[in-house]
Amino acid sequence: MSKMRLSAHGATATFATPNSHAWRRSTSYSRDSTPLPSQFVHASSCTRMEAWIRCTALATSNLALPADKTRYLSAAIRHAQCRPSNTRTSSLTRPNVRYASQSCADRQEAALNTSPSTRTKRRTTVAYDSLASSVLGEDGQPLPALAALTPAVRKRSRSKSRTKPYTDAATCAEASAQETESIRWPPLAQSVLDDMARFPSTILLTRVGGFYESYFSQAPQLASMLGIKLANRRWGGQDVPMAGFPVFQLEKYLKILVLDKRLLVAISEEFRPKDDKVGNATEITRRVNRVVSPGTLIDEKFLDPFVNNFIVAVSVMHEQDKVRYGLAWLDVGTADFNTAVCEDFKTLRDEIARIGPKEIVIDAGTIDASEAQEGVVQQVIAERVQEKRIKLDIRELVTDSSIYISHFHPPPPSPPATKPVETHQESAAQDTFAPPTSSLDAVETATVHALLSYLRTRLLDHETASTLTSLSLSRPLHQPLDSIMQIDAHTLCALEIRSTGRQGSTRGSLFSVLRRTVTRGGTRLLQQWLCNPSTSISTINARFDVVELFLRRKALREDARSILRSGAGDVSRVLQKLMTRRNDEQDLLEVRDAIGAMDRLKRLMQSEVEFMACEEKERQTLENLVSKFHDLTDLASRLGDAIDERVIALRLERQETLAAEVQDIAAASSASDGSRAQIRNLGSGTPTRAAAASKGVSAAKRGGNSSVAADHVDPDDSCSLWGDDFEHLIRPASSKALASLTRSHRALRRTARRLELDFQQAYASDNVTLRYVLGQGYVVHSRGKALASTPNVALPSTCTSSMEDLSVHIAGKNRSTHTYYCATWTALGSRLDRLCKEMQALESIELEALRQHVLEQAAQLRTNARLLDQIDVLSSFSQASEEYHLVRPIVDDSTDIDVAGARHLSVEMGLLERGRLFTPNSLNLSDGGVHIITGPNMGGKSTFLRSIALLTILAQCGCFVPCSHPSRLGLVDRIFTRIGAQDDVFRDRSTFMVEMCEVGEILNRATHRSLVIADEIGRGTSNLTGIAVGFATLECLWQRRCRTLFATHFYEICDLVKDQAWPRVEFWSTDVHHTTHGSLVYQHELKKGVNTNSYGLQVARLANLPEHTLELASTTLAKLKARTRGA
Repeated sequence: MSKMRLSAHGATATFATPNSHAWRRSTSYSRDSTPLPSQFVHASSCTRMEAWIRCTALATSNLALPADKTRYLSAAIRHAQCRPSNTRTSSLTRPNVRYASQSCADRQEAALNTSPSTRTKRRTTVAYDSLASSVLGEDGQPLPALAALTPAVRKRSRSKSRTKPYTDAATCAEASAQETESIRWPPLAQSVLDDMARFPSTILLTRVGGFYESYFSQAPQLASMLGIKLANRRWGGQDVPMAGFPVFQLEKYLKILVLDKRLLVAISEEFRPKDDKVGNATEITRRVNRVVSPGTLIDEKFLDPFVNNFIVAVSVMHEQDKVRYGLAWLDVGTADFNTAVCEDFKTLRDEIARIGPKEIVIDAGTIDASEAQEGVVQQVIAERVQEKRIKLDIRELVTDSSIYISHFHPPPPSPPATKPVETHQESAAQDTFAPPTSSLDAVETATVHALLSYLRTRLLDHETASTLTSLSLSRPLHQPLDSIMQIDAHTLCALEIRSTGRQGSTRGSLFSVLRRTVTRGGTRLLQQWLCNPSTSISTINARFDVVELFLRRKALREDARSILRSGAGDVSRVLQKLMTRRNDEQDLLEVRDAIGAMDRLKRLMQSEVEFMACEEKERQTLENLVSKFHDLTDLASRLGDAIDERVIALRLERQETLAAEVQDIAAASSASDGSRAQIRNLGSGTPTRAAAASKGVSAAKRGGNSSVAADHVDPDDSCSLWGDDFEHLIRPASSKALASLTRSHRALRRTARRLELDFQQAYASDNVTLRYVLGQGYVVHSRGKALASTPNVALPSTCTSSMEDLSVHIAGKNRSTHTYYCATWTALGSRLDRLCKEMQALESIELEALRQHVLEQAAQLRTNARLLDQIDVLSSFSQASEEYHLVRPIVDDSTDIDVAGARHLSVEMGLLERGRLFTPNSLNLSDGGVHIITGPNMGGKSTFLRSIALLTILAQCGCFVPCSHPSRLGLVDRIFTRIGAQDDVFRDRSTFMVEMCEVGEILNRATHRSLVIADEIGRGTSNLTGIAVGFATLECLWQRRCRTLFATHFYEICDLVKDQAWPRVEFWSTDVHHTTHGSLVYQHELKKGVNTNSYGLQVARLANLPEHTLELASTTLAKLKARTRGA
């Protein structure tokens, strides 16, 4: 398209020459920088071009012009040559009258007098060369210029909008409210905007067919975080950003968003009515049924199945002059639910560190921790008195920065029900998130209420939430803190119980060294026991008895571990999947297999008692284990008799095929929109190859045996049947109704086979078959020549169908095949489909009945599963005892520690990897005594201190200990450690400040039953100050009469203690051995006495310090020693 620019008396017009249909949209005018109406050009005299412009502009308008303006244009048109022209013309779309013989003036006047409502379809053609060079009036003089026209305001079409895209949810919502007429969002867009407004602090993922998609302002963020493509979608005349990924990649990206990025993700799913037909998109509704946070993960594949995923709630309650803290922690995936009461802030902090949660819910109604707020749930904000809220420092409460923190205002507790619940449905209708009615403390009840109320804002699906609450969450287990050994946060890290401090991994930790468990539940229980050693002597000895039994009877141990490894499964997680309706048929079979493992293990121990020579103590131990098992063989038999494993295997194979197909499509989705549409169809009900293969009636197979046939059917009869047998997930023999439907289905298939044979005889061709074709339904398929509408030959006597039954009409064809519709076959196929749907519905009912039957015995299953986990842990203790040569200790009520040849397992394993041996040491610490240990750097002091602490933990967990001889360990209520040195920049604390804070907690909280491990207290400051602080700390611990191991390089402290002549204090040391070559060999064995030489320069030499640096350090040390002697 070319452009021309004309001017006349200051008026300019830039327009496209009329050789293009688009010239009307590109015409614009201006005069003296003032916009003029696009319908007219104003000039005192007009050229032929200007007259043409005025004419065509007027013809394209809907204006009713005054008489003088009409007269002006009529005169202009009168001068035009009314003849066909080969020159450039403009097709005008407004007037609806086509003129052939009228004059130009008559044509124009007729066009102007046509009503706007009718000027929509016809066209008028005006030739450019036909216009006169000037426009004169009736008197022969040029017409005067016209006044400016004021055009009517016309609403711009939304399809031509070029406004800036809305990228913000608030902007979109505001625009939607203010521009209702101009911007009408589609239902999907409006649903997204509503959900973004309801969940403002989350990333919203909306299910659209086979994709999860994000829109508006969140789409660029999501694309950047996940590294996926950002695109635009046209909504309401606006370009809306969008990003998405296939459904099967949800867990992959949930891990990134929730665990790595620590974001909340709201998932909006598609829901269809139960009676909805496949592919009916108009019935789809979307709603957010879950908000995923780190603590509310249930059964995601990226969850570590060997570690509990706890969510912890914290609440506070005033009682007279003190404050009490409530704790409630839950693993949503396993239903491990516990509560505790903490009397002070430091105990609360230590309990949270011991539990190791992934998310903490702060009761914002009782706790003021707004400064460290990370996630806010605006569910119910009740008015509370500010003075009643306790201010907590989240940085002090939560030492692990990876834990997600949510601040939640719980609603007021609902009043208890006044009438008894009669049915399960009525129970689900009640407020299932009410706090459980039990013997919990008031602050525990409030904390449980806060936790369950928070879960209600996360698990929005009613069935999931009500099931979790009513069946598992309503019975939390109260855990008295005095029933377990208290291990603070620093001790957990210093002793490397769960993970190592330097790498942050489990390798080298106590857990990794002891881990010999073979089940997931047993591995989780092992971690819990290591962090929660028991203080009950009877419990500890009962565990010792089982470990000793498995250690003596190796064959029994190996058989038991083999049973656990092959069939125990993870019953706790499976039960939660059943309760939340996230299960499949395999989960029911896993329950069956677990019950089988329980029964086999029970019979194994019974046979051990009956047929093997057992001591009375071993017999009692085995009988005690056997008596704790619940008999669930009837449940296992019912599950095994009802579910056909072969069908599950076939479906799993097809699912793998479908997954491979989806992966192939997803790989090409970035290059093809069609591939993206195919993935959408996978979730929207549109059939695919795998979907076709999964139909009860095959699309290609016409007869023969099915790979999965009903158990009660004679296989020889299947050759006379059409299609495949229905894949019965539920065996027909287990249900009379299902067996009846199966017989009817086989009868119809037999009829279909006879009809197929009749077609082949009537058309004298074996290439005529009955099939089900996607997109066409039940059709007659013919290969080769086309079929007549009715058979051309007389039907043979063997044919059971009439001529009318075999009449067909064309449905489709291609180069080599034809398909036809037949009323008889269509009706028969519809009956087959109806029977298949009835059998599927009946199987769903049977599966639901099985699920309910399992849930009815959930308590017994949990008891047996817990027993399997305990046997797994105790048998792993015996396995480790055999490998590491552990011995059974004596745990009593004394305050003594008497061990011989103690070893540190982690250090020993590390030395063995390097071909070195560990040097064991002994300890006899009685009546709350104190041992002061001195010696050179790298002499093994810290390792010895840690080994004694780990011995007490292992013993009170029920595990044998790494000692050369039986040892005696008095019960320990708390372990405190002051080991290692590092600053805390985040909390603005220097190394010495961190050390003093830890020492202060030890001195304030240690009791006469505590074990204190103190390593080099006072080293972070000057020597004299460090000596003074170390001596004062040691005196306080001695007065508390708590068992203390005190390692130091300040031998002056030893002199001060000797001057005081304290009883119950002993001095021990390590030393080095000088070889003939002048090198040093460390002697890690403890000996009585004090070692005043730290051999620091020798350690520096081993660290490869420059030689001149070592010489200068040696000279300086000699000068300082001489100065000290001179003083």
